[in-house]
Amino acid sequence: MSVMALQRGLNERARKKAFDSIFAKFDHNQNGKLFVRDFVEELKVQDIEIDEEEIELLSKFADSEGEVTKSSFEQYTKESDFWKTLDKNRDGKVTSHELTSKAEIAFKIADKNNDGFISKAEFMKLAKNLSKEQVDKVVSKFDTDGDGKLDIEEFKKLMKR
Repeated sequence: MSVMALQRGLNERARKKAFDSIFAKFDHNQNGKLFVRDFVEELKVQDIEIDEEEIELLSKFADSEGEVTKSSFEQYTKESDFWKTLDKNRDGKVTSHELTSKAEIAFKIADKNNDGFISKAEFMKLAKNLSKEQVDKVVSKFDTDGDGKLDIEEFKKLMKR
């Protein structure tokens, strides 16, 4: 096997792994399909604008309920100029890192114990210039479910403010 053929094989495996990771990010219920509306909403959360023309293109790959299978989504990514713009480092593959928002990165850094929440103690370490009372006010303002900590969605709302 030539070196070039080996390199192509490695590149294809890397592209497939990146694609699988991204598809999983949008496939919220892990059923092997994604809803067009979930895809659009997730992009908005990542501060990525998608126009109606692009939504229409993706919708052509959806079934009557607005779901797109993994293979159809892969076909969409090959036909979409928009998708190619998401390849920030222009290496031929869009990775989940390229679709990770600054809020998600900050959340992962702040969530020291990796439990999927930012506690008041973790938030205090993040916002060193705030008093305990100020931290309590901020957390309670954005803690929509009242559990005393911030999940990723609550934290994203805080970051957008």
